[in-house]
Amino acid sequence: MTYRIITHGNCPDGFASAFFFKKYWRFLVPTLTQKDIDTAKVIGLQPRDVQCGDFEFTEKDIILDLPKPKTKVFFWCDHHSSNKEENLPENHYWHIAPGNAGFLIDIAVKNGLTLTDELTSFKKNTDIMDAAEYSPEQITECFYEQKNYDHPSDLLKLHLIAAMFHTRDTVLNDEIFHTVLMQELAETPMSSQPLWQLNPVMFHKARMISYQEWREVVNEYMEYDKDAKCVVQDDRLAELSRGVADRFYGIMKYPQCSYTFSLRDRKDGTTVRIGIGSNIFHKDRCKVDIGKLCKVTAEKYGNGSGGGHAYVGGCTIDAKNANKAKEFILKNLKEK
Repeated sequence: MTYRIITHGNCPDGFASAFFFKKYWRFLVPTLTQKDIDTAKVIGLQPRDVQCGDFEFTEKDIILDLPKPKTKVFFWCDHHSSNKEENLPENHYWHIAPGNAGFLIDIAVKNGLTLTDELTSFKKNTDIMDAAEYSPEQITECFYEQKNYDHPSDLLKLHLIAAMFHTRDTVLNDEIFHTVLMQELAETPMSSQPLWQLNPVMFHKARMISYQEWREVVNEYMEYDKDAKCVVQDDRLAELSRGVADRFYGIMKYPQCSYTFSLRDRKDGTTVRIGIGSNIFHKDRCKVDIGKLCKVTAEKYGNGSGGGHAYVGGCTIDAKNANKAKEFILKNLKEK
């Protein structure tokens, strides 16, 4: 039985976590060998796959940026507030942190890794992406098309890379995610030449066009709930679907908001995906632990698949309960 690196799929922090583990494993689990790492299969999962027991784990699995499986695994590291675990065994780590890749870097530094300028920048910018700690200028840089991409910042470089596994084709996403992580790895993804030969700029440009198409559609039904101080985006009301969702558009359109809230039908037709976020430019307005609210909502109106951070989270609920869940969430936001 070989080792498997199982990380949060279709997620920049999940990608960064797997990259860092593969490159710097000696500072995380020195009992492994290079052969163990070279032969380890990289698998991307969603949190619900773990929480609902839809995936069979083994004692040689390395779990990154995901909830802790109920069965025994070799290594686990996560940073989400809703996934708190106590009395952890060897090679198991949990701590609230901006990003999981950054948390892994902190662990490695304690074990002797020397931080270079590039690793420091990698940690800083993956933290910005996963904790949504952008400035307005960085939102404009990373979520709107630029005149050229000749000299991208390190933050933009990571966005260019992430665009490769954020297409609307899930099979393509998984293949690119796996392929990139199985190549020869440089110090960080920002300097991995085989990765840049895949032309991530092309993927990013297409994503920027998709963002703009989506904004034009969502303007027809996105609304602001003054009592909850929340931007409400109920995609069930959309007459047509176009483009890719820009999760920060709500706060750019309604800067006075404290929260953003979205609902969309999942492809299975029986469940609805909910996302809740805070105004990243004014996190002091956020009086609700969003990760906990998502977890409670999932347990109350779905199968328990939900959670996240204090300032952002998501959950999956039964479609028949969508309106009740919507009322429940807005009521909780209004009470704070």
